[in-house]
Amino acid sequence: MKKRQLVLSLGAIVGGTFLYQASAEASASTVQVKAGDTLWSLSTKYHTTVEALKSINNLSSNTIRIGQTLSIPSASTSQSSNKEEKPSAPATGSTYKVQSGDTLWKVATRFNISVEELKRLNALSSNIIYINQTLKVNGSISPSTSTTSKPAETPSKDTNGTYKVQRGDSLSKIASAFHMSVSELKQINGLTSNTIYINQQLKVSKSSQTTTPLPTTAKPSTSIPSTSSRTLNVSQMISDAKRYIGVPYKWGGTTPSGFDCSGFIYYVMKQQISTTRYTTAGYWSVSTPVSNPQPGDLVFFNTYSSGPTHMGIYLGNRQFIHAGSSTGVTIASLDNSYWSKRYLGAKRFAK
Repeated sequence: MKKRQLVLSLGAIVGGTFLYQASAEASASTVQVKAGDTLWSLSTKYHTTVEALKSINNLSSNTIRIGQTLSIPSASTSQSSNKEEKPSAPATGSTYKVQSGDTLWKVATRFNISVEELKRLNALSSNIIYINQTLKVNGSISPSTSTTSKPAETPSKDTNGTYKVQRGDSLSKIASAFHMSVSELKQINGLTSNTIYINQQLKVSKSSQTTTPLPTTAKPSTSIPSTSSRTLNVSQMISDAKRYIGVPYKWGGTTPSGFDCSGFIYYVMKQQISTTRYTTAGYWSVSTPVSNPQPGDLVFFNTYSSGPTHMGIYLGNRQFIHAGSSTGVTIASLDNSYWSKRYLGAKRFAK
């Protein structure tokens, strides 16, 4: 009888040990932030997502500090987070609750609106959103109504050749519907950005222009010469770049599913010319230095090692657009304390 009790006791101890170990393995582990670490690099290293890291550590931004201790979500947590990446559309069709893994670009694409319009609707000043945040989205996702009253479906225009902007419209949709380019649509309407408003009247044919032409005073940087048979149109280049605001960062990425800094420049330029895929250092070496950057010039920074390691497209007014490792594609200022300390200079691409 005593032997049986001893065996049962040992079994309970061993079983309890295994249960403790299993519980410890299932729980979130921790890691101490080292120099050079980012949320993105840690999420890649531990096979999770930036959103899951921010959620489990109650972070409201992508900023982390050297020596900071972070909890790493377990595999089951990350998997459930990934499963939630494609949530069903909200029943109201006018608001959407942010899910794990969402970005402004993903939400905007899902509801057929631009990132700029989504930010305007929600009075957002940055590309940062939070899990369970409620966003206004205008609601145009329902498959049963997706073909109703969209500009691409033979939209009507007034007899004077104008079109009234409808809910869910974007410049690219309207331009496509009336068989013209976004640049042309912006030019004939004197638009300097991609922002449009409901009930705004837009000219949608060249014949709708008044007899007084738009100003054609040439600016020094209207085009960037290249060795190909075409030149880069700066207005189109900047317009194309802004279309991808909110696209997430991806190391080596060269498509709208994710960009790194040089991959973003390559993709934007490729929309106009046949060009080589350079690294940041490559763009630096083949471009010509300029003392006074103009819109369309390239700006370079030293972020983690000697020489140029990051770059963007200069927009004017000391603003530039770039694909940041913690922000994705966004607009920043050269006067920002982080970028001003790391600024190397501007160059004009000519290859």
